[in-house]
Amino acid sequence: MKTFSALAALAATLVMGVANAQFPTKPIRIVVANPPGGQTDVASRIIAQEMSNILKQPIIIENKPGANANLGTEYVKGQAADGYTLIVTAINNFGSNPALMKEMPFDPVADFKMIVHTISSTNVLVVAPESRFKTLQDVLTEAKANPGKLTYGSAGAGSSMFLFMELLKSLTKVDILHVPYQGSAKANIDIIGGSIDMQFDSMPGASSLVESKRLRPLAVSSAKRSPVLPDVPTVAESGVAGFEAESWLGFAAPKGTPDDVILILNKAANQALQAPTVRDKLLGMGTRPVGGTPQEFTKFVENQVSMWKKVIASNGIQPK
Repeated sequence: MKTFSALAALAATLVMGVANAQFPTKPIRIVVANPPGGQTDVASRIIAQEMSNILKQPIIIENKPGANANLGTEYVKGQAADGYTLIVTAINNFGSNPALMKEMPFDPVADFKMIVHTISSTNVLVVAPESRFKTLQDVLTEAKANPGKLTYGSAGAGSSMFLFMELLKSLTKVDILHVPYQGSAKANIDIIGGSIDMQFDSMPGASSLVESKRLRPLAVSSAKRSPVLPDVPTVAESGVAGFEAESWLGFAAPKGTPDDVILILNKAANQALQAPTVRDKLLGMGTRPVGGTPQEFTKFVENQVSMWKKVIASNGIQPK
């Protein structure tokens, strides 16, 4: 009887292995937990289209925004762990949300299996063209002299604009007042109009306004200068040692998804990111294709959760 059970289990494993080797046999859904039209949505569609060509199956993007990207992420957590429903991971739902929210409907690491780190992009600290601030050090000098008097905008708590400024505040021990907006575009309008002082906007959101001289860049958030704004120094070059932060995206699947399915998706995503047409489109958006292994991306996400937890706690921000 034991021999029969063992043989049955072996047969089931072999059948499952053959089935997974044939993956995918039907369309794949990738859930974007943000509204259509933004960087997360557009970049994911570019990558998904090329992955569809590689895997020979349609890949459908579904937008399920809400609760700072938690709504769509929780939805994917509850789907079958078969590789046919994926989530776009980002700096909020798989980075800062666990530190900003009292009740999280999922654990970014425990409830998901990482597939691949797709892109990263730098943010740029911008002010109005006529602003008295010519350098980042000008901002920090005044912020130290007048705590709480300067203001910065963001697309809300958990956005990269918010997180990067809070990181700057944590490292420099300055107090700059946060003014949240429904989207960074509205914050940029108020910077131009003089209602607020600055914003750490995403490169895709700020680059056209910088090019048209409606905003003036002071520093970029990445470790290296951006090819989009090569004359703009990094925050570290501007005197804040240890500052390095980028927005990022990736793909993940519900926990329990077979490893061989994860590897098939990872291979397709890496091939897509290396395709010249995909790279050109992503670089043109001000983003940087990344790629890599599931293990590398898992470690990256773990580090992001830990990093933003420390920054948020050090600044006395209470989860809500």
